[in-house]
Amino acid sequence: MNKIFFIVIVLSFTLLNINSDAFAVEHDSNIIIETPYVRASIPGTTITSAYMSIENKNNAAIILTGASGLFSDRIEIHQHTMSDGMMKMRQVEQLIIEGDNKVILQPMGYHLMIFNVKKALLPEEEVSLTLHFKQQKDLVVTIAVRSIKQKNPDKKQHHHH
Repeated sequence: MNKIFFIVIVLSFTLLNINSDAFAVEHDSNIIIETPYVRASIPGTTITSAYMSIENKNNAAIILTGASGLFSDRIEIHQHTMSDGMMKMRQVEQLIIEGDNKVILQPMGYHLMIFNVKKALLPEEEVSLTLHFKQQKDLVVTIAVRSIKQKNPDKKQHHHH
């Protein structure tokens, strides 16, 4: 009986560890992704957006050139800006993250615009997203799908890469 109890405890901790490391990425750089999430699909649409903070612990700047995922055939870097009192959104070809600095992808700022979503993304699901960098290895991040009503994802999660 004690042996079975011990095995159950070990398996429980192993499963908890797997779950807490769901966002961990094997990578040899000093890039830290925090609070990544993608907005759940709005019924009748095939467009959504993804947000996160990207911290560059390297001395030199890194350049995000795009993103990709199996759930969409088109993901672009976009930025909201104010122009003549109007909020405008435009695509940007790349996003520079200076050395020892952080860029936050957030609503009404820089974000990943996701087009042609192949199937509805539902809250509490997870998707895999690959971030593409110039002169840097791609970074695969598993991110949670959040309801549009949930504005602040859990800020306690830190994902080191």
